[in-house]
Amino acid sequence: MSETNGRPLFGILEWLRPGEHDRVERLVHELKQIGVSHLRTGISWADWHTEGGRDWYDWLMPRLARDLDVLPCFYYTPPGLGIAPQSSSPPRDPKQYADFLDVFITRFGDHFEWVELWNKPNNPQDWDATLDPNWLIFCQMVGGAAHWAQRRGKKTVLGASGPMDAQWVRLMCDRGVMQYIDAVGIHGFPGTFEFWWDGWNAKIARVRNLLLQHKSNAEIWITETGYSTWRHDDREQIAAFLNVMRAPAERVYWYGAHDLEPPQALPGTAYVDEREYHFGLRRRDGSQKLLSRLLSNGGIDAVENSAWLHKPQKKQKSRKRPVLITGGSGFVGCNLADRLCASGQPVLLYDNLSRAGVEQNATWLRETHGDLVQVQVGDIRDPHALASAVQEASFVFHLAGQVAVTTSLETPIHDFEVNARGTLNVLEAIRGCGNPPPIIFTSTNKVYGALGDVELRLRGDRYEPVDDTIRANGVAENQPLDFYSPYGCSKGAADQYIVDYARTFNLPAVVFRMSCIYGPHQFGTEDQGWVAHFLIQAMNRRVITLYGDGKQVRDVLFVEDLVDAFLLAKANMRKLSGQVFNIGGGTQNTTSLLELLDLIGALHGKSPVVQWDSWRPGDQRYYVSDISKFQTATRWLPKVTMQHGVQRLYDWLQQSRRRPNAAIAATA
Repeated sequence: MSETNGRPLFGILEWLRPGEHDRVERLVHELKQIGVSHLRTGISWADWHTEGGRDWYDWLMPRLARDLDVLPCFYYTPPGLGIAPQSSSPPRDPKQYADFLDVFITRFGDHFEWVELWNKPNNPQDWDATLDPNWLIFCQMVGGAAHWAQRRGKKTVLGASGPMDAQWVRLMCDRGVMQYIDAVGIHGFPGTFEFWWDGWNAKIARVRNLLLQHKSNAEIWITETGYSTWRHDDREQIAAFLNVMRAPAERVYWYGAHDLEPPQALPGTAYVDEREYHFGLRRRDGSQKLLSRLLSNGGIDAVENSAWLHKPQKKQKSRKRPVLITGGSGFVGCNLADRLCASGQPVLLYDNLSRAGVEQNATWLRETHGDLVQVQVGDIRDPHALASAVQEASFVFHLAGQVAVTTSLETPIHDFEVNARGTLNVLEAIRGCGNPPPIIFTSTNKVYGALGDVELRLRGDRYEPVDDTIRANGVAENQPLDFYSPYGCSKGAADQYIVDYARTFNLPAVVFRMSCIYGPHQFGTEDQGWVAHFLIQAMNRRVITLYGDGKQVRDVLFVEDLVDAFLLAKANMRKLSGQVFNIGGGTQNTTSLLELLDLIGALHGKSPVVQWDSWRPGDQRYYVSDISKFQTATRWLPKVTMQHGVQRLYDWLQQSRRRPNAAIAATA
């Protein structure tokens, strides 16, 4: 990614360790995805002297240089060469550092143009200043290495000291080091670590002023900056990124590509601060944060053009208070928002935009309805931001949640924090209002567990209940709860909290226990939105995995019919408050997985490719909603047949594929 529009050249910082061959390959692939071609990484002098160290760099340097412009940062003393036996020790002979650079340049010099000399020398884990209290050894070591590197045809970067960069540069100028330096590195992590911050412009101006005073025309590079999303605030990560990309520096290296696993840390460190683990563009599970998705969909320009997503928006002067939709940029939320705005009702979408493609839904809503749509990028795990949004609301649709059983099995605590604690945060925010807005919460049929007490029989390519009443009507709300899987537990707990707050605190609230919803703006995956997922996989000629025997039955509901149900519940809140309703397509809109594949094959003109796997925990062989309770209360009935609805979703997906940067491509 070259410098454009006056921006600094942009690169990524990632520390790589010997033996991480797979991680390097993944890193290179992911940097290509976001259009980044510059990488800053560490070259450990200490590792070079370990068994296998040279073999590691023999592989690493050519591999990186094949796809990337590499800035190697040389640091860490071999313990056997230090004044003390530790990697942060000054070497006994400072010239040995320049000798190491000379060997490295001879061996790999064709793979890089610049060399960076040390990193964060003010950090005791990188340089033990108690062994060099006046920095004399450091200056001798770095000055000599810089002089020799220039003699070898390389440009030099002075490693940053950290927060006190200007004072550090003054010391290096006074010691004569700067005469061999082509660029000065500075660091800063505003919003995460800096207790006092007056902006990149001021910080850089102080350093540049010192350089000019000492007759140095060295470039200024921001060699390390980033923003930790430990509080799930992707919006602030984007804001920090845009701020640094407007800084008057020649280069910026953003830290980093991936969040760290809890035991993992940078070389020589042992993190105890939770913030340290969340600087990545991707989460630990490999999913992209919003900043990474925007970069993938158009580079820095796409981030710049998304400014309305992450800037606080002005409150609109309207007589109507907005309807708050948590998870409002998701599939269901954007369809609900579209209907409300079409009637002139303003909406506030509260969404962390963590799911791939949902930012496109938010953009579509803004383009369609303008300022009737307000977006607050926030997380329901953040009670303070959530309370602020709820205070503005006339009504709340709580749709945000962790939606996959498999994800809940992998990270049960995350699942609980989002679904159970997040819902409790919403309820407490509502309870704290002087005039609490009503709430409709979307629960799930998974609260009924595997329905092991419902006796089934096979009939052709589908299961059906033996009991005549269930077969004729579906599963009713009096079915015993059975929270199977962490997902069932978290959604079930949230479900019951809603019911109890209506009873205990007299909050107006309704619960929808929903079956399978499908329709336009759904970017389905294997774990959620499976109707859309089947269609997308078939359209892209990809394999569809069926778990079990494919004869499990679900009722499916087109999203327009769900929105009708939402609005009826909203209009009848006084009568319905405190009630739970099963919402789905009912017995008139059922399909087995095999039957749906046959329908998709007829639409697409080619049978989908299928592979098989074992049953998943808690998978219901049969679930069909008994919708008679809600029908009796509101006269609601689904209008869109399954065949018509699947055709409409298929047509929408076909149109979406032809749009640039369509999310369907990322989901496929």
